[in-house]
Amino acid sequence: MVGTSRRRSSRDRVTGAEVAEAAGVSTSVVSLVLNGKDAGRANQATRDRVLAAARELGYRIDGRGQSLATGQTGIIGFIAPDNTTPFFASLQHGLLSRLNPEYHLLTVVTDLGQAVTSESIERMLRLGPDAIIVFALGTEDLSALRPGCPVLVLDSPGSEPHFPRIDLDVSASARALGQHLASNGHRCLAYLDGNTGSQSMEVRRRALLSAFRRGSTQARTTVARCAIDAAVARATVAAHWPTWKDAGVTAIACGSDLQAFGAIAALRDVGVAVPRDVSVTGADDQPLSTVIEPNLTTVRLPSQLLGEMAAAQVRGILNGEPAQALPTVLPTEVVFRDSTGAAPTH
Repeated sequence: MVGTSRRRSSRDRVTGAEVAEAAGVSTSVVSLVLNGKDAGRANQATRDRVLAAARELGYRIDGRGQSLATGQTGIIGFIAPDNTTPFFASLQHGLLSRLNPEYHLLTVVTDLGQAVTSESIERMLRLGPDAIIVFALGTEDLSALRPGCPVLVLDSPGSEPHFPRIDLDVSASARALGQHLASNGHRCLAYLDGNTGSQSMEVRRRALLSAFRRGSTQARTTVARCAIDAAVARATVAAHWPTWKDAGVTAIACGSDLQAFGAIAALRDVGVAVPRDVSVTGADDQPLSTVIEPNLTTVRLPSQLLGEMAAAQVRGILNGEPAQALPTVLPTEVVFRDSTGAAPTH
């Protein structure tokens, strides 16, 4: 068994020289073995001694030293305003499926309910990633940002083209939802928006309200905002419902499925039936959209494909391929279910 000459504190960092001394080899042999470069240079017995010594001493290769030597960390940073929903789980699965094992994904979540800003990016850059992927930029201008590594922006329609970008076509699906509500006879619509300040949420809201107004004679609309959270949305709709009811609201369009879940619960609390009395729509097509009653009319977003394409594009950039000049735009799809129907006639 390999031994040590002194009791080690849990805070001490084991050195390659200590592994070499314990294994009875030189530090160069330790480096070759632990970096997988010992083929033809060290026999199996020597390799086994080095690995045993490293395990017993708790030695790990210093990634910082490797980064200095190679100029790479093997880390891709991912910055997002949330990572708790099925959408982000699917998106990250897509990223990992195309990045591992050569790259590891380091995820940083911004303050809850806040869009990604230049400050969020600066914090990530201090960790030295090889590239960063940013989801849903805020509205501030990032033209002055000098990241020093490749940056890929996701789902930020309308932002300046300072970086390569992959967007979701949220406008087309939002317009389809607005037209759907107008064609069903709704004349007064409440829109429950997210408060993240992201470009995508803003584009989604504008497109839906514009299509609704064009398709509905004497259309009236009102907007409220809250965190993308079912419980918060439930409380928000409950607080606004007396005013909305008096205004004649017969449809509530939500910026996310979580908000739509909360809206349906709030309406149920006061005895309002969906969709008989009020129609409700969401966006994201989360798994619970087909479980709640009534099933939710919503927008299906290709989250895993978005992650796969983002990872492939980042890999290409790191391999020296030129970044795409124009944003890639992925289509979205409206899924019509039972939470929307004809406006009440009474």
